[in-house]
Amino acid sequence: MINVKVLEEKENKVLKRKDLLLMLDHKGEATPSESKATEIIKDKFKADPKKTEIVYMFSEKGKPATKVKAFVWDKKIVEKKEEKKEEKPKEESEKEEKTEKPEKEAEKTKKEKKEEKKEEKSEEKKESEEKTNKSEEQKQKGG
Repeated sequence: MINVKVLEEKENKVLKRKDLLLMLDHKGEATPSESKATEIIKDKFKADPKKTEIVYMFSEKGKPATKVKAFVWDKKIVEKKEEKKEEKPKEESEKEEKTEKPEKEAEKTKKEKKEEKKEEKSEEKKESEEKTNKSEEQKQKGG
């Protein structure tokens, strides 16, 4: 059996909801799921599960207790997120691939530019070495 301790309960008139901070003591049981927490809030506060939003649930380290923050809305119906990933249509996945490619190409061009600069520097070094070698040879011949 899960014991419920209300840590904080506020009536938020501006947003038309009730803000709840609860401590769920679940000794001998697994940590409750969001659906179980929603069910507990429904029983304790006589709230409609469709208008209940679980903001977060944190288990206390080393204790069979979970801190839950929830909103119970007056009018708003909360849409639950599906846990399973929906498969994207092929068109969307192709669009994502296309957007990734220009980034990769940009990275390639950056790398290519760096390599070209290195090659240019090495060529400049070779040319300057050749010039110094030629000038030394001319000095020796003329000297």
